[in-house]
Amino acid sequence: MTITSGAVRAGAMRGWVEFRNSLQTPTDVIYYVIGAAGFSAAVWFFRDDVIPELGISTAAVIFPSVLALMTLFVGAYGLATLVSTEREDGTLLRLAMQPAGTFTYAWGQTVRTLLELAFTFGMFTILASILVPDLWARGIGGASIAVGFLLLGVLACLPLGFVVGSLFNNPRSVGGWGFLVTGAIVAASGVFLPLSELPTWVQIAGQVLPLYWLGLGLRSALLPADFAVVELGESWRTLESIGMLGLWAAMGLVLAPILLQRVARRESLATLATRREKAMQRV
Repeated sequence: MTITSGAVRAGAMRGWVEFRNSLQTPTDVIYYVIGAAGFSAAVWFFRDDVIPELGISTAAVIFPSVLALMTLFVGAYGLATLVSTEREDGTLLRLAMQPAGTFTYAWGQTVRTLLELAFTFGMFTILASILVPDLWARGIGGASIAVGFLLLGVLACLPLGFVVGSLFNNPRSVGGWGFLVTGAIVAASGVFLPLSELPTWVQIAGQVLPLYWLGLGLRSALLPADFAVVELGESWRTLESIGMLGLWAAMGLVLAPILLQRVARRESLATLATRREKAMQRV
């Protein structure tokens, strides 16, 4: 597969158009607003619960975890649902027949996911910051580092979305099994419970996954340095976080088109028609 500048532009344009269309769809906009409002309400609920040892609210502590969770949900679970849907309706098969089609598709979905998360993060952080002013105790420096980790974290979570979406023939299966996989990743990644307090085998599994390193990086950017005492090794392990997230991101950019191409090769008009017929019978 030859990747040209035209394929890069086409993928970026596809991602932008899909995101723009979602902003023109009332149900999608309502979904964005409800998600941002719901997460903001969760942060606001803990605004008056102060941790004496650190002198900051519990809301400030869970804030980076919420950002990490949103990244995983949109970048992995949401993307998996979309990939499976477009596999079922034949979009992936049609694109695979075009030159560099799977790369264009993978890059387009990457751009769309980045735009969607940027929009969602914007609404959430603005609303949460108004409700709980002490979320940015580290100032503009911490916020800048957090943005860098979020960008790297999105790219690192995308491979999970492409893999899960490619494994299932329809989005209904992703809705069941994919949700369980997402829940298992959250439980094993120390997002809401320090990984140091979990069993050793969970600690090992969690450190393989990108969500742990994203959460760790965000906590290092937004929380006081003293909070590192609850982390593994009592350290933020910043270089390790960047390295692991970068590795996952590189894997996604390289392997996603290859994986999607292999999935498309197993598709045919006959299998597509059969799945459509089954889908119509369920309606």
